[in-house]
Amino acid sequence: MSIQNFFINRFLMSRRAASLQLTPAQRLRQGRKFLSRDYGKGRPDVAVRADVIAGVPVEWVEPKTLSQDARAPICVYLHGGGFIVGSLNSHRDMATHLASMAQVRMLMVDYRLAPEHPFPAAHEDAMAVYQGLLARGVSPGQLLMGGDSAGGNLALATAQAIRDAGLPQPRGLVLFSPWIDLTHQGDSISTNESKDAMLHRQLLVDALAMYAPTALATHPKISPLLGNLSGLPPTLTVVSQSEILRDDALRLHQLLQAAGGDSTCLQWQHTPHAFPVMARLLPEARDALRQTAGFMARVLRG
Repeated sequence: MSIQNFFINRFLMSRRAASLQLTPAQRLRQGRKFLSRDYGKGRPDVAVRADVIAGVPVEWVEPKTLSQDARAPICVYLHGGGFIVGSLNSHRDMATHLASMAQVRMLMVDYRLAPEHPFPAAHEDAMAVYQGLLARGVSPGQLLMGGDSAGGNLALATAQAIRDAGLPQPRGLVLFSPWIDLTHQGDSISTNESKDAMLHRQLLVDALAMYAPTALATHPKISPLLGNLSGLPPTLTVVSQSEILRDDALRLHQLLQAAGGDSTCLQWQHTPHAFPVMARLLPEARDALRQTAGFMARVLRG
């Protein structure tokens, strides 16, 4: 464990303990304030520009060498935050690192958040952006899709919706600590509760109540792990062995392989939930992004 990881885990554990003393409404306000700030420093080799695709605000985070290359690979990325918090600001730093390492154009989607926009608003936005890229003439052969935590949920569910609609699929999926079973059947929800520096079952339960107040958690678009996992693109899942969502990732890997899919699952010890997002702070995160860049290169080669 790096010294940076040790101190970040201690900091996150103290924040988690304090957060559990708040009401869900107080926690929502605090989380939005914290994750609306831009903590990144940027990179001189990466440019950032705003855009709108199919009515959805997005942000291009792209190596400057690729900004004029219409054939450059694109990763449609959906940020985490329990469907209720998170922003382009909170994930821009990770996007700049991955864009530079993988030499891909990261397309960050500013999808609508609950509780103001409950399920299925976020799904509609993700699907609209993907279809909007196809309408712009982007080849599916240059497309990837990814997300962390709740964003990993959206990425997987969108890939399933793309398949079911008969649309051309992206070349690969990248999922960091995906929250994909909102019925919480995995054993790690309980066994890792004292080890997870960031998440707690109650935090997930409260977020679910805001995200899908009138729908069942067993709905395959809410819990895509419970849906049809056949015929999906090659998938990379990155997870911490210490987090409560560990079993979501492991079960996904096993089910994808059982369905004949191409699945890779990378596990790290003692890292926080969705740790690749902390690329500027954690050497473990940068290592995970380098391995993600390798996966992207492999699937883009076909």
